Amino acid sequence: MSSDMLSTAPPTAARHMCGVVRTFPRYLHLKGFISVALADCVPSIRRWRLAGLPTFLPPRKVQLVLDACHRTTAMGLRDYAVLMALAKLGVRASEVAALSLDDIDWQSGSVLVHGKGRRQAMMPLRHDVGAAIVAYIRQCGRLFLRMLAPHVGFASGCAITMIAKEALERADIHGYAHHGAHLFRHSLATDLLRSGASFAEIGQLLHHRSIDSTRIYAKLDIEKLRELSLPWPGGVHEPSSNSA
Repeated sequence: MSSDMLSTAPPTAARHMCGVVRTFPRYLHLKGFISVALADCVPSIRRWRLAGLPTFLPPRKVQLVLDACHRTTAMGLRDYAVLMALAKLGVRASEVAALSLDDIDWQSGSVLVHGKGRRQAMMPLRHDVGAAIVAYIRQCGRLFLRMLAPHVGFASGCAITMIAKEALERADIHGYAHHGAHLFRHSLATDLLRSGASFAEIGQLLHHRSIDSTRIYAKLDIEKLRELSLPWPGGVHEPSSNSA
């Protein structure tokens, strides 16, 4: 394994490759083929927390995905309601899958979201999201069911992720590092930040436990980052009047 392979591989893949390589000298030492334990000579790969960039869609492409749903069928109405919840409420795939009719308070216009670690959060239900859900319920009678028998609710967020992936394919959206339900969550947060929302407001909407989870979106606010940039040492200078 060359150093170039490690340097270009994603952190998770590089860590896996190092683990595999480390196993071989450990086996040789255990069997007595080598006298020195060389397993510790294989370097470890550090994985820094929050080092990556969130993948997001601009609002125009989010709308393109929503418009590509065929709302003349039960499946199209379901997919549209699912995607509206992802794109407008910023909820996770697993949180959409766990939604039930009892979680929605139509009079107060709010919805109870079941998040990570059995945490619950009451969120305002946008009118357009509620309208999409009502249109689907009128057609199917219940909230977010499988289209194939047995017609029951989704067991996990995996089905919601597949709905999001198929919607992106249908809208011919390609070339993004992440291609699933979380892409809509990142897109909403990025759009809110660029519209002037604070980190506290975005974190509350996305029910983050730590503000550090919200601060990662600061990497995507290019215009604000430009204000913090310093001149590059040895950069291009304006030509002086004495130059030939």
